[in-house]
Amino acid sequence: MASPTTARPLPHTTHASNLATFFCLSRPSSCRPALPPELILQILTHPSRWLLHDSVSADPTRVSNKEVPIATLRPFTAEEINLLRRIVFRFRSKDQGYSWDTQNHGTYAGSWTWFEAVVRRGDIDASDDRDYPDHDGGEDRVKTRFELQRNRHAGTQFESYEIVFEDGDERMTELKTALREGDVVELRACARFGAWVNQVEEAKVEVWCLDDLGSWARRR
Repeated sequence: MASPTTARPLPHTTHASNLATFFCLSRPSSCRPALPPELILQILTHPSRWLLHDSVSADPTRVSNKEVPIATLRPFTAEEINLLRRIVFRFRSKDQGYSWDTQNHGTYAGSWTWFEAVVRRGDIDASDDRDYPDHDGGEDRVKTRFELQRNRHAGTQFESYEIVFEDGDERMTELKTALREGDVVELRACARFGAWVNQVEEAKVEVWCLDDLGSWARRR
Protein backbone atom coordinates (compact mmCIF):
# COMPACT_ATOMS: atom_id res chain seq x y z
CA MET A 1 0.00 0.00 0.00
CA ALA A 2 1.12 3.54 -0.71
CA SER A 3 1.80 5.99 2.10
CA PRO A 4 -0.30 9.12 2.53
CA THR A 5 0.81 11.91 0.22
CA THR A 6 0.85 15.66 0.08
CA ALA A 7 -0.86 16.93 -3.06
CA ARG A 8 1.67 18.26 -5.55
CA PRO A 9 0.94 20.02 -8.84
CA LEU A 10 2.00 18.08 -11.92
CA PRO A 11 3.88 19.89 -14.71
CA HIS A 12 1.22 21.71 -16.66
CA THR A 13 1.16 23.22 -20.14
CA THR A 14 -1.41 24.27 -22.73
CA HIS A 15 -1.86 23.66 -26.43
CA ALA A 16 -1.09 27.34 -27.06
CA SER A 17 2.17 27.06 -25.12
CA ASN A 18 3.19 23.98 -27.10
CA LEU A 19 2.45 25.76 -30.38
CA ALA A 20 4.52 28.73 -29.27
CA THR A 21 7.40 26.39 -28.44
CA PHE A 22 7.07 24.71 -31.84
CA PHE A 23 7.27 28.04 -33.69
CA CYS A 24 10.15 29.26 -31.52
CA LEU A 25 12.28 26.16 -32.10
CA SER A 26 11.48 26.07 -35.82
CA ARG A 27 13.19 29.43 -36.30
CA PRO A 28 16.95 29.99 -36.04
CA SER A 29 18.37 32.09 -33.23
CA SER A 30 21.77 33.66 -32.59
CA CYS A 31 22.92 30.54 -30.71
CA ARG A 32 21.34 27.67 -32.69
CA PRO A 33 19.96 26.74 -36.10
CA ALA A 34 16.28 26.07 -36.71
CA LEU A 35 15.33 22.60 -35.53
CA PRO A 36 13.59 20.20 -37.94
CA PRO A 37 9.84 19.66 -37.25
CA GLU A 38 10.37 15.94 -36.54
CA LEU A 39 12.81 16.75 -33.71
CA ILE A 40 10.56 19.45 -32.25
CA LEU A 41 7.59 17.09 -32.20
CA GLN A 42 9.74 14.51 -30.38
CA ILE A 43 10.74 17.11 -27.79
CA LEU A 44 7.09 18.00 -27.23
CA THR A 45 6.20 14.41 -26.31
CA HIS A 46 8.01 14.93 -22.96
CA PRO A 47 5.66 14.45 -19.94
CA SER A 48 6.01 18.12 -19.00
CA ARG A 49 4.22 18.89 -22.29
CA TRP A 50 1.24 16.59 -21.78
CA LEU A 51 -2.15 18.30 -21.56
CA LEU A 52 -4.66 18.06 -18.72
CA HIS A 53 -7.46 16.72 -20.90
CA ASP A 54 -10.28 15.93 -18.47
CA SER A 55 -11.02 15.79 -14.75
CA VAL A 56 -13.93 14.85 -12.51
CA SER A 57 -14.40 15.36 -8.76
CA ALA A 58 -16.48 13.51 -6.19
CA ASP A 59 -18.66 14.78 -3.38
CA PRO A 60 -18.08 13.53 0.19
CA THR A 61 -19.64 10.12 0.75
CA ARG A 62 -19.79 7.12 3.11
CA VAL A 63 -19.80 3.55 1.78
CA SER A 64 -20.61 0.44 3.81
CA ASN A 65 -20.61 -3.20 2.61
CA LYS A 66 -20.74 -2.36 -1.11
CA GLU A 67 -18.78 -0.61 -3.84
CA VAL A 68 -19.87 2.71 -5.27
CA PRO A 69 -18.62 4.60 -8.34
CA ILE A 70 -17.75 8.03 -6.93
CA ALA A 71 -16.05 9.58 -9.98
CA THR A 72 -16.73 8.48 -13.57
CA LEU A 73 -14.89 9.92 -16.53
CA ARG A 74 -16.81 10.61 -19.71
CA PRO A 75 -16.57 7.92 -22.42
CA PHE A 76 -13.27 7.81 -24.26
CA THR A 77 -13.00 8.33 -27.99
CA ALA A 78 -10.58 6.28 -30.08
CA GLU A 79 -8.37 9.35 -30.54
CA GLU A 80 -8.27 10.01 -26.78
CA ILE A 81 -7.23 6.42 -26.08
CA ASN A 82 -4.39 6.76 -28.56
CA LEU A 83 -3.20 10.00 -26.93
CA LEU A 84 -3.77 8.90 -23.32
CA ARG A 85 -0.56 9.11 -21.26
CA ARG A 86 -1.51 9.46 -17.59
CA ILE A 87 -4.46 8.99 -15.22
CA VAL A 88 -4.21 10.38 -11.68
CA PHE A 89 -6.47 9.18 -8.86
CA ARG A 90 -6.55 11.40 -5.78
CA PHE A 91 -8.66 10.86 -2.68
CA ARG A 92 -8.78 11.76 1.00
CA SER A 93 -10.37 9.14 3.21
CA LYS A 94 -10.47 7.00 6.34
CA ASP A 95 -12.39 4.00 7.67
CA GLN A 96 -14.84 3.91 10.61
CA GLY A 97 -12.00 4.46 13.12
CA TYR A 98 -12.30 1.26 15.17
CA SER A 99 -12.30 -2.55 14.93
CA TRP A 100 -11.88 -5.59 17.15
CA ASP A 101 -8.63 -6.50 15.37
CA THR A 102 -6.45 -4.28 17.55
CA GLN A 103 -3.13 -5.81 16.46
CA ASN A 104 -3.58 -4.30 12.99
CA HIS A 105 -4.66 -0.83 14.10
CA GLY A 106 -2.64 1.90 12.43
CA THR A 107 -1.46 -0.41 9.60
CA TYR A 108 -2.95 -1.37 6.25
CA ALA A 109 -3.27 -5.04 7.21
CA GLY A 110 -6.76 -6.43 7.74
CA SER A 111 -8.37 -3.30 6.29
CA TRP A 112 -11.72 -3.85 4.61
CA THR A 113 -12.18 -0.41 3.06
CA TRP A 114 -10.37 0.44 -0.16
CA PHE A 115 -10.49 2.08 -3.60
CA GLU A 116 -10.49 0.58 -7.09
CA ALA A 117 -10.10 1.86 -10.63
CA VAL A 118 -12.44 0.14 -13.07
CA VAL A 119 -12.66 0.06 -16.86
CA ARG A 120 -16.33 -0.41 -17.69
CA ARG A 121 -18.26 -0.68 -20.92
CA GLY A 122 -20.01 2.62 -21.40
CA ASP A 123 -22.80 1.40 -23.64
CA ILE A 124 -25.63 2.19 -21.20
CA ASP A 125 -26.69 5.26 -19.23
CA ALA A 126 -24.17 5.82 -16.44
CA SER A 127 -26.99 7.05 -14.18
CA ASP A 128 -28.44 3.54 -14.05
CA ASP A 129 -27.46 1.07 -11.31
CA ARG A 130 -24.87 3.36 -9.73
CA ASP A 131 -24.43 1.40 -6.48
CA TYR A 132 -23.42 -2.25 -6.40
CA PRO A 133 -24.46 -4.01 -3.16
CA ASP A 134 -22.92 -7.34 -2.18
CA HIS A 135 -19.89 -6.53 -4.34
CA ASP A 136 -21.56 -7.50 -7.59
CA GLY A 137 -19.83 -4.46 -9.10
CA GLY A 138 -21.83 -4.70 -12.33
CA GLU A 139 -19.36 -7.41 -13.37
CA ASP A 140 -21.09 -8.00 -16.69
CA ARG A 141 -19.91 -4.52 -17.69
CA VAL A 142 -16.50 -4.47 -15.98
CA LYS A 143 -13.58 -5.21 -18.31
CA THR A 144 -10.74 -4.89 -15.79
CA ARG A 145 -10.17 -3.51 -12.30
CA PHE A 146 -7.21 -2.37 -10.22
CA GLU A 147 -7.00 -2.11 -6.45
CA LEU A 148 -5.53 1.32 -5.76
CA GLN A 149 -5.30 1.74 -2.00
CA ARG A 150 -6.56 0.43 1.36
CA ASN A 151 -7.45 2.82 4.15
CA ARG A 152 -5.38 2.70 7.30
CA HIS A 153 -6.95 0.17 9.68
CA ALA A 154 -9.02 1.95 12.37
CA GLY A 155 -7.67 5.30 11.21
CA THR A 156 -8.86 8.31 13.17
CA GLN A 157 -7.77 11.02 10.73
CA PHE A 158 -8.49 11.57 7.05
CA GLU A 159 -5.42 10.87 4.90
CA SER A 160 -4.65 11.89 1.31
CA TYR A 161 -3.46 9.51 -1.39
CA GLU A 162 -2.34 9.94 -4.99
CA ILE A 163 -2.10 6.96 -7.34
CA VAL A 164 -0.68 7.58 -10.81
CA PHE A 165 -0.98 5.35 -13.88
CA GLU A 166 1.56 6.62 -16.41
CA ASP A 167 2.64 5.69 -19.90
CA GLY A 168 5.08 2.78 -19.80
CA ASP A 169 4.05 1.27 -16.46
CA GLU A 170 2.33 -2.11 -16.26
CA ARG A 171 -1.03 -0.89 -14.99
CA MET A 172 -1.34 1.78 -17.66
CA THR A 173 -0.51 -0.76 -20.36
CA GLU A 174 -3.20 -3.12 -19.04
CA LEU A 175 -5.75 -0.30 -18.78
CA LYS A 176 -5.14 0.93 -22.32
CA THR A 177 -5.27 -2.63 -23.67
CA ALA A 178 -8.76 -3.05 -22.14
CA LEU A 179 -10.03 0.41 -23.08
CA ARG A 180 -12.12 0.74 -26.24
CA GLU A 181 -14.04 3.63 -27.75
CA GLY A 182 -17.12 4.39 -25.63
CA ASP A 183 -15.70 2.79 -22.44
CA VAL A 184 -15.40 4.71 -19.17
CA VAL A 185 -12.94 4.68 -16.27
CA GLU A 186 -14.42 4.84 -12.77
CA LEU A 187 -13.01 5.44 -9.31
CA ARG A 188 -14.91 3.23 -6.85
CA ALA A 189 -15.02 3.41 -3.07
CA CYS A 190 -15.39 -0.06 -1.53
CA ALA A 191 -16.17 -1.57 1.87
CA ARG A 192 -16.89 -5.13 2.93
CA PHE A 193 -18.80 -6.36 6.00
CA GLY A 194 -21.41 -4.35 7.84
CA ALA A 195 -19.19 -2.65 10.41
CA TRP A 196 -16.70 -1.30 7.88
CA VAL A 197 -17.27 2.20 6.47
CA ASN A 198 -15.22 3.92 3.78
CA GLN A 199 -15.52 7.63 4.52
CA VAL A 200 -14.48 9.76 1.54
CA GLU A 201 -13.89 13.43 2.20
CA GLU A 202 -12.89 14.27 -1.39
CA ALA A 203 -11.76 12.57 -4.58
CA LYS A 204 -10.65 13.55 -8.07
CA VAL A 205 -9.58 11.79 -11.27
CA GLU A 206 -7.45 13.52 -13.91
CA VAL A 207 -6.71 12.47 -17.50
CA TRP A 208 -3.52 13.67 -19.20
CA CYS A 209 -2.98 13.28 -22.95
CA LEU A 210 -0.27 13.86 -25.50
CA ASP A 211 -0.79 17.07 -27.44
CA ASP A 212 -1.61 15.95 -30.99
CA LEU A 213 0.80 18.35 -32.66
CA GLY A 214 1.73 15.77 -35.27
CA SER A 215 -1.72 15.99 -36.90
CA TRP A 216 -1.57 19.78 -36.69
CA ALA A 217 1.88 19.87 -38.33
CA ARG A 218 0.74 17.62 -41.19
CA ARG A 219 -2.17 20.00 -41.92
CA ARG A 220 0.12 23.06 -42.16
